[in-house]
Amino acid sequence: MQALRDWFMALAPRERWLVAAAGALLLLASVVIGIVRPLQERAERSDALVAEREALLAELDALAARLGPQRGSSTAPANQQSLVLLVDRSLRSRGLAEFLVRNQPDGDRQIRLRLERAPFDAVVEWLLELQTRYGLSVLSANIDRTPEAGRVICNLVLTRGGA
Repeated sequence: MQALRDWFMALAPRERWLVAAAGALLLLASVVIGIVRPLQERAERSDALVAEREALLAELDALAARLGPQRGSSTAPANQQSLVLLVDRSLRSRGLAEFLVRNQPDGDRQIRLRLERAPFDAVVEWLLELQTRYGLSVLSANIDRTPEAGRVICNLVLTRGGA
């Protein structure tokens, strides 16, 4: 290492500058060839795979549209699904399932729920989704604060299509 340093210092200042520039270019080329290029190739492969999967999905959608709903299909309209299942799925999709303490069906058209320590804003958004997307209404609601800011205890009765 000392010999390399001595050789470098023995060069004229202009030659040292040229050797340093060549070294920097060599380092830059190594980074591009060793790191950037493989990452770029991987990204191109991923893009091609995504395009292929999107095309396959479009074909499957077109096929499903041509075939129509199948017998025994579990994709019943929201107004035909059980309230327990509908509420469970919607709570899970909103991240509120962990706050559900009790759900008790009351016939085919009503369900009683208790949520504890649930985020108030998320509960309101969820109730709005139930009304707009699934046609469920809040028949009664008792909402109490908890010591935690923004958290509530909710006792709800939801109904399908009027009481």
